[in-house]
Amino acid sequence: MSVPLVMAATAASMGAPAYAAGKEHQASAKAGARQEHLRILRVGDTGPDVVRLQRALGITADGIFGRQTLGAVKAYQRSNGLLVDGEVGPHTRAALAAEHRGRTGDVVLRVHDLGPAVAALQRALGIPADGQFGPQTLRAVKSFQRSHGLLVDGEVGVHTRAALGIPLNRHVTHGGYRFGGGNQGGGKPHKPGNHHNNHHHSAGSSLGARAVALAKRELGTPYVWGGESPSGFDCSGLVEYVYARLGVHLPRVAAAQYGAGRHVSRRSLRAGDLVFFNGLGHVGIYIDGNRFIHSPHAGDVVKISPMTGWYSDTYVGATRPY
Repeated sequence: MSVPLVMAATAASMGAPAYAAGKEHQASAKAGARQEHLRILRVGDTGPDVVRLQRALGITADGIFGRQTLGAVKAYQRSNGLLVDGEVGPHTRAALAAEHRGRTGDVVLRVHDLGPAVAALQRALGIPADGQFGPQTLRAVKSFQRSHGLLVDGEVGVHTRAALGIPLNRHVTHGGYRFGGGNQGGGKPHKPGNHHNNHHHSAGSSLGARAVALAKRELGTPYVWGGESPSGFDCSGLVEYVYARLGVHLPRVAAAQYGAGRHVSRRSLRAGDLVFFNGLGHVGIYIDGNRFIHSPHAGDVVKISPMTGWYSDTYVGATRPY
């Protein structure tokens, strides 16, 4: 073979992998560029990005960036020390993402709570600030939630707090007093003891029951791999969606959700607990009577199943995420 032909052959043999590596580098660069240049969401935008934003804010997810979404974005920005411009750019997007990744729960204010956090809530609602979460506060919270398109549960979790524009405040005593008389201040504080512990149990049970109620609203929703909205759910997407509506933020995949709560035995299961199967490859929400609600697999829908047969054989464990 002549020298020119040898050189040409050598160049060709070296050029193929170099060209492939170059293509890979270009693809990686393009992917990086896409990640760096996510679109800024603003009034008038529509689509899946807006749906995800609305779910993160805890408002009705219609996929349209309108007046309600603008108000929720501004409230979130205000309560998190961000530029209040009503647009979801890199900083607001990063704050929402960090909040979603890093928190397995939040301080939720509810009936019977006491303290400065309750007083701050009452001031934001424009009612007398006595620091006691009683009937008047409950009515005011529900009215606010109803008028702002939030889940009307009478509890102040991350979404209601953001809409009110009040900062996270951990200065609160849970279960501080009982209702009494006909006004908000009619009850008296009680000393911690067995009754106090029972209140915590009932409050937790109430949260679990609400999780079950929310999950039941999705019965019949088709299974969609990667789905996390009422248009379609996979198993962990359903769990994440339900608890996010209650102010409890869980990881996205089943295996990570297993590490996000307190583990409970099978005989201690109660409504709202997460039950895991098949080597942490499947998750559902326990209801009662050895039954759970879940989104099983492609071709199926969100439904209630007994924890028998295959589910009993592949049962891994359970957690309480609140």
